[in-house]
Amino acid sequence: MGDKPDTVPPIEHDTSVDLTQFTDSYASFNRIVNSLQRKYIDLKEEFSSQQKELVETNQRLVDMTASNLATTEFLDSILNSMAAGVVAVDRNGRITNFNPAASVMLGIPGREPLGQPYRDIIPSGDPVDANALRAVESGRTVDSIEKNWELIDGTRLIVSVSTATLTDRKGNALGAVEVFHDLTKIKKMELEITRLTTLAALGEMAAAVAHQVRNPLSGILGYGSLLRRDMDADDPRQKLVNRICDGVETLNKTVTTLLDFTHHEEVRRVNVDFSEYLNEANRQFHRDHDELVGQVKIINRVNQDATRGDNLISLDPVLFRQVLFNLFCNSCEVGRGQGSIVVTGRKLPRQVATSQYAGRLLLGLDETVFEVTVSDDGPGIPDSALEELFAPFFTTREGGTGLGLAVAWKIMKGHGGDIALDRAYEDGARFVLLLPTRIGTDTDHSEESN
Repeated sequence: MGDKPDTVPPIEHDTSVDLTQFTDSYASFNRIVNSLQRKYIDLKEEFSSQQKELVETNQRLVDMTASNLATTEFLDSILNSMAAGVVAVDRNGRITNFNPAASVMLGIPGREPLGQPYRDIIPSGDPVDANALRAVESGRTVDSIEKNWELIDGTRLIVSVSTATLTDRKGNALGAVEVFHDLTKIKKMELEITRLTTLAALGEMAAAVAHQVRNPLSGILGYGSLLRRDMDADDPRQKLVNRICDGVETLNKTVTTLLDFTHHEEVRRVNVDFSEYLNEANRQFHRDHDELVGQVKIINRVNQDATRGDNLISLDPVLFRQVLFNLFCNSCEVGRGQGSIVVTGRKLPRQVATSQYAGRLLLGLDETVFEVTVSDDGPGIPDSALEELFAPFFTTREGGTGLGLAVAWKIMKGHGGDIALDRAYEDGARFVLLLPTRIGTDTDHSEESN
């Protein structure tokens, strides 16, 4: 019989030890799970707290954003409604704000300048350092400095400029702002007041002199008339007495004309169609000066096909008719009752008006020029008379008072306009009359101006 196989002795296993280890491990696991549960609960509570705080913070942010937006809109509304121009630049001299008033004054579309260099958009003007660019570059600011601007289209503006630097809460430079007010119309009024003050002083002096001169003149004329009455018609002294009386009457006429010149006329403007107004003035001139007119023809060359708005002009019909009559009389006298007088009238585009007449008139931003010309085919004005042409008592005609053109000049200035001789005209004499007028069609049919 074979040998029996070896048998493996049984392994003795201590179950009590395994159970103890399992129990310890399970307890440790429970402790870990409990710790994790506590941490989870703590994290959940912290998350809830953080979430609540985040919601509150977001709500505050939304409220602040809405408030900032409302404030920004309110400030933009103020900025856009201001009559003063406002331009702001950043630290690099680029335009960040440009309000509608600045756009209107400078003739620049509102959105175009944003982000552009200041010096490429805004004219430098005089003085050149009174602007936001100099304020941001040097920190030098100005307060209500009077400044002259000449725009691209030739418009001349007189403005009051103030500048200030912009900083954040920490005092760091952010840029600068420039605020300017249009003083052009105010300056025109100041010039007008100066003119009226001068004329008033001259009028008072002339009135005083006239009273002192007229009484003796009346006595001389009275005695002269008595002498002439008592003399025989063939008395050789009759000629001398006639000369005395004629001279006194000439002096008296001169004094009267001087008083008329120095008298302040109140300009009462009404809107008229200039072509119709000229036709009526022509008819009245022929009625009042029939002998002087003779064969002279007064030709109306105002555009008959223009719209009413193009021919509409605000003026004092009585005073302006006096200007025309003075010019008509001069032309008729130098032409000796022969020849023609041509009158034109047109409302100029603003760009043309500013380019041609910016040096002679201060136009408001809403104004252009109505140009009237009065031309004749007479001998013209001698060069020697050009410089004193509108001076009182200067005349080139024998027997003239020298006040016709001076009165015309005074009336044109009273309208805020001007009158000048066209020196380039060679076929006689041409006078150019300039009247400021609104760019659009006036709707008010009467307007008074002192």
